[in-house]
Formats: sequence, structure tokens, C-alpha cells
Amino acid sequence: MFERDREMFISKTQNIMSRKLLLNLIALVLVVITFTMCKSQPLVVPSTPEEALAEMIAGNERYVNEKSIHPHGDIDRVEETAPHQAPFAAVVGCSDSRVPIELLFDQGIGDIFVIRTAGNNVNSEMVMGSVDYAIEHLGVKLLLVLGHGSCGGVTGAISEGEEEHGNIGHLLGTIRNDVSDYVGKMESLDAAIRHHTHVQVERIIAYPHVAEKIEKGELIVKAAYYDVKTGKVSLQ
Repeated sequence: MFERDREMFISKTQNIMSRKLLLNLIALVLVVITFTMCKSQPLVVPSTPEEALAEMIAGNERYVNEKSIHPHGDIDRVEETAPHQAPFAAVVGCSDSRVPIELLFDQGIGDIFVIRTAGNNVNSEMVMGSVDYAIEHLGVKLLLVLGHGSCGGVTGAISEGEEEHGNIGHLLGTIRNDVSDYVGKMESLDAAIRHHTHVQVERIIAYPHVAEKIEKGELIVKAAYYDVKTGKVSLQ
């Protein structure tokens, strides 16, 4: 009797272990398949400004819905882009660590030319030089100026607290000039952030060579807003 019970126990234990092993193997296979699909996921390179904008919107939708495909992130892409870069879009964004440009648009290596400064302000030769490089030399089809919620640069610019000095003071003063109507109105911070983004777009498209490309249908320049609470990007 004891021997039969022991054999039954051993048999059940083996069956349970076999099922667990099978489930683990299935899970491993699914992980490998998913990784392989993501790794090799091709991304059709947009050929027009409209297609570029559509892909950026679609990429953010994937990101928000946790369906990112993480394109162009493997060593093959590294080797492919080593000789040269050909991004289809450029983004002027904030240096804020909560705004990871490639991740939130679900793009990869060589897809986006990213220009980041605290407060995403373009009123300097260094930043505008980078914008011109993206447009003139790289031939991007889309340029987004991306503001975001709770932007520290704009917050500091409209605050009436203790004045900053040095480079930070210069940075905040530059931003403050573009949102002067909002200084002292912290309750309107979000409106100030959105307004500031629009001012940068107007500044960029005022350049004749940029306006010409827009007129010819070779470039789209848009203001956008990133919600740090939801991950959603909305065009303005």
C-alpha cells in the first residue's frame, strides 16, 4: 500500500513538473518570437511630410497603448547608419528627463534628429543652426517643436521668485521674453507652455528658406504638446 502511494505521488509530481516545464518552454518561445519580431520590424521610411507626420502620430499612439514595436534598435541598424544619417523628422524638445523623444514616438536609431534645450527655445544661433542643419543638410520632412506639461524652463520664466543669475538667468530671461504676458500668472502655466511652443514655430517659419520649403510642400513645421501624465502627444 505504501509503495503504491509512493509511486502515485512520484507520478503526479513528474506530471506537474512536466506541465511546468512545458509552460516555461512555451513562454520562452513566445518571448523569443516577440523579440525577433520587434528586432526585425521594418519601418517604412516616410517619403512626404504628410507621411512623416502620420508616422510620428502613429508611433505615439503605439507608445501610449503599450504596443511599441521598437523599430531600428538592433546592431544591424547601427551598422546601417554608421556611414551617414537620414532622419525623416526633427524634434526641438526640452532637455527634461521625462520627455524621451525616440521612445514616446516609438522610433529608433537614425529616425529622428533631436535638438534638446531646457525649455525648447530656439532663440539662439546655436539652436537655430541645428534646426537649419536638420532642414538644409539632412532634408527632414517634418519639424516638431515639442513643449510638455510641467516644463521647468517656462515655470522659472513666469515665476516672480528669486531671480536667477549667470547662464540660468540668461536662459530664463530668453524664455520670459516669449511669455511676458504670463509672468506672475502661475495658474496659467499650461497656457504659457503652449504659447511658448507656438512662438518658437513662428520664429522658425519666419526664416525665408524655411518658408520656401513649406510653400513647396517639402516640409511641415508644427507645434506639439507632450502630456507627462499620460504620454500622449497632441498637435497644436
